[in-house]
Amino acid sequence: MWRGKRWLRLIALCFPLLQINAFSPSTSRTPKRISTQTSAENAEFSRTTEASTSWNVQINEFFKKPVPPAILDYIALRTVNNVEEGVIGKLTSPPGEPGVPRPLWLVILGSAPSGLLWYGYYKFAVEEELLEMEIREGKTPKGLGGYGTLGPFVYGCLLGPVAYILHLPGGMNWSNLGIVFIYYTQFVLYDRVNELYREEGLQEPLSLWWTLPIFFPFDLIVGLRQVHFLSQYWYRKRNMEAPIDSVVDFFPFIGAPRFTWVEFFLTPALWCKLLSNVDDIDPKTLPEPIQLFLALGQTNQTKA
Repeated sequence: MWRGKRWLRLIALCFPLLQINAFSPSTSRTPKRISTQTSAENAEFSRTTEASTSWNVQINEFFKKPVPPAILDYIALRTVNNVEEGVIGKLTSPPGEPGVPRPLWLVILGSAPSGLLWYGYYKFAVEEELLEMEIREGKTPKGLGGYGTLGPFVYGCLLGPVAYILHLPGGMNWSNLGIVFIYYTQFVLYDRVNELYREEGLQEPLSLWWTLPIFFPFDLIVGLRQVHFLSQYWYRKRNMEAPIDSVVDFFPFIGAPRFTWVEFFLTPALWCKLLSNVDDIDPKTLPEPIQLFLALGQTNQTKA
């Protein structure tokens, strides 16, 4: 118990110092940069906007401070005129301006063998790119950037076991808080992707409420669709023709226009390319309990 009190005093003393170091330009190791874009044009833009007062940007800067300079330089957002052609180049490409298209097949290729570690890098990169775009276009930033998104999640997951072992307040709940936080950032990400499509006059591709894990497998479906539709957006921004994604081509529900969960269940052609010629299922042929269940969805036309 005495040891736990010592840790609490230490945290209480250090936390204000961390806050001062993170937000004070006089104590930072390098000149303060609101944007990770290194060009003089972007630096001038940042000075002429209100981005410096955005708490989103400040949180991103706060969690950027502990990152070693060598890593900061390697993953710094930069102007990218040409998209890498090779697989390794695509996987290791830093965040870009405009955003780098990362097709779904690439995200799966990087994420599956690495146990989703590479997906963490994907998450970092797209958050950096979207925050940069919001700043450059004079919008109010909605995201927290790559550092502000992964920082609280990683620290929360690490703090949980440490707090549990040292009997600090919160214990493993810190890890739970980190998980809740990353789900919140996913919700915001999906909303931002929908906004990008609205601005182009296109149909919003994602359903936000499918983000919640209680709606499995639709939380997985909306995640796959987010990767695909954001990649398509970046291809358009670069005036590039998007190549055919073999994963999306085989699973039509990923790239299909918006649909309801009832339509998904009743349309085998959405499930798999091999079922493209299969007729839709007639709800009247299904058992009555299933008909009643589907009727609940038909009264609510919220789309995916």
